[in-house]
Amino acid sequence: MRKGLALVICILVLVGGLGFAGGGAEARDRVVDLKIAHVLPTNEPIHEVLVEMAERIMERSGGSMTVEVYPNSELGSNSENLEQIRRGAPIIAIADPGYVADYVPDYAIMNGPFLYRDYTGIQQLARTDWHQEMIEASAEQGIKILAMDWYFGSRHIISDEEIQTPADLRGMKVRVPPNIMWIETIRAMGGEPTTLEWAEVYSGLAQGVVDAAEAPLSTLYGSRLHETKSRIALTGHFQAIVGLEMSQQLFDSMTPEQQEILVDEVAKAGVEATRRVAESEAEWRRKLEAEGVVFNEVDKSAFEEATAVVYERFEEWTPGLYDRIQSELD
Repeated sequence: MRKGLALVICILVLVGGLGFAGGGAEARDRVVDLKIAHVLPTNEPIHEVLVEMAERIMERSGGSMTVEVYPNSELGSNSENLEQIRRGAPIIAIADPGYVADYVPDYAIMNGPFLYRDYTGIQQLARTDWHQEMIEASAEQGIKILAMDWYFGSRHIISDEEIQTPADLRGMKVRVPPNIMWIETIRAMGGEPTTLEWAEVYSGLAQGVVDAAEAPLSTLYGSRLHETKSRIALTGHFQAIVGLEMSQQLFDSMTPEQQEILVDEVAKAGVEATRRVAESEAEWRRKLEAEGVVFNEVDKSAFEEATAVVYERFEEWTPGLYDRIQSELD
């Protein structure tokens, strides 16, 4: 089904539209139709912000841009959406740096365990010369980075067991996305990383395919994972990031006015999304506790020590990358 969808999108792009050469009145009058694709449920703060952003883009463009939001993996997984983008599909993908790292390996470090003191470090790193280099390297791969600094929440582990130290994760199958940073981090934390796409996580937990999963509290609640597992360990191993990406070729074909509207509204939406997520984390905990979930603190220093080795497991990274990022954050 998804391969068929990707083929249809690619055909539509080739037939209707990526021949944007020529400029002139035709380019100025062209209507750009965009689809925002993500894997999250509709009650996520991020989804709500994306819908509002789409409305503002359409209003400001005076009809020269249309934007629709597709949640719940309706257009495919994060990996599939990014690959469609590289082929020129009119999609804005919501995918974190770990997925872009399939094409620009150094990007993966933005998702590193215990990398930031708090979520403000994400915005700090996104405004450095290093991140501008990542944007340029992504463009060479056909990916336009619209944003890579939306805060998505601190990620924690949900299971039926109390987890306080890495030893408690030993032998536990923990769901991870098909993303090397997640795999190496969960392995270093003591668990057995097991890859599943997000759409399969609920059933995977319910059927025992995996014993645990990790995500921000808003996503754990929104996806109803607490209906399958009863405990949440506040590991906070990742400060989760939302990134927005689209086809570089498609972006370049847009008028300067359309580009300005899109970039401006993405930036405004990122500030609002980060604010909502940061302010709502305590409320998500209250909601989960009201529905029977038990929370527990963990020995964070033990997890930080265990995951330090993760930064040594990426031979494809530019030498000295971790030290450079540390200096940027300091």
